Parts: sequence; C-alpha cells; structure tokens
Amino acid sequence: MQFAFLFDVDNTLLDNDRVKADLAAGIENAVGEAAGDRFWKIYEGVRRMRDYVDYLHTLERFREAFPNEPGFPAVADLVLAYPYQLVLYPGALEVIAKAQMMGPAAIVTDGDPVYQPAKIARAGLADAVERRVFLSAHKEAHLAEVQQAVPADRYVIFDDKLSVLDAVERMDERVFTVHVRQGHYGVAAAANDGYRPDRSLERIGELLDLDLNAFLGQPD
Repeated sequence: MQFAFLFDVDNTLLDNDRVKADLAAGIENAVGEAAGDRFWKIYEGVRRMRDYVDYLHTLERFREAFPNEPGFPAVADLVLAYPYQLVLYPGALEVIAKAQMMGPAAIVTDGDPVYQPAKIARAGLADAVERRVFLSAHKEAHLAEVQQAVPADRYVIFDDKLSVLDAVERMDERVFTVHVRQGHYGVAAAANDGYRPDRSLERIGELLDLDLNAFLGQPD
C-alpha cells in the first residue's frame, strides 16, 4: 500500500505561538505599547477580511496608520526576516525524513500567497518535502488537488486543528488523521469530546520513537 504524508505547518511543525510572542515583544520594543497594540488590532482586522493571516497587508495598513513612525523599519525587518528555522519543533525535519522512507511527504497549509511560502522555505520545510508545498486559504477545500498531485492509496494528515482533520476525513475515507496537540488550538482541542482522530501525538517528535507501520495499523 502506498502512503503519502501531509503536514500542516503552524503549531504542527513549527511553534507559531512562540513566533507571535517574539513578534509582540519585538514590536512593542520598537514602537511602544500603544502602537504595538494597534499593530495586532490591524492584524486581526486583516485576518477577518482575508480569512487568513496576512503579515504583508498588516504591515501596509500599520504603515498607513503610523506614516511617520521611526520604529517602522525595525518592525518590518522583525516580521519579514523572522528566523523560522529556529522555531521548528524538536524532531520536525527528522519526522518528515522518517515518513518519506514509507511514502512522499508534502506541506499542506493555509496562509497568504507570499509570506507563508517564504516562511516555509526559510524554515527548511520546502526542501524537506522536495518542494511539494500546497497553499490555500482553506486547505481542507483543496484536498482533491493535493491528492491529484501526490497520488497514493492512503493519506496520513498531521494537524493541530481537529476541525480540519474532521473535515478532510469526511471528504475521503482513505484519509488517516493524526492530531498533534501542540499550540493553543491543539491543547484546547485535547479536552474536546467531539471528533476523534485516528491517532494523537502530544508533540510531533514523538513519531521518531514509534514504529510507523504499527502507528498506522499496518502489518510488519
């Protein structure tokens, strides 16, 4: 049986909660508390408008709100040059390598069409999956496109959001769902009495200590 492994990015392979905390501290240091709070209000407004995180548009709107802010270059540099390779969860790249011993791996993620791919490349994830990166505003709505590009008999999907895993499993019975309980979504969902994924991990690196065939319920 041919498997393919589909990995979410934020709070599945890299610690996006830490990223936001680092950015919040750095932005406040650069422009002060009041302007820093305004940055995140703009961020949330853009997120609601776009239906995904868009740092580039947030920076543009922030610049319009504070055209003479002397700390803006520092804010832009902080956001645009964030070292995402330093916030990968322990074992993330090794997990991808282990999965690819059994079948191809791909990144399937939400986000804006410019910043998110740059983030994925900077983190080393694009190279890790041989540039099989699929990006859309709502990834669960594009499962068929991913499957066409990465054909397999079964698809193993790793994500911190139970709602995403539930949605993709409803679309195709060939999907095997793995809930990674990292980040605020993953931790909050751990106590949810609703949808039950096929497997759960407390951290992505746990997979390195497990027999992958047994994890997927496959005979030796």
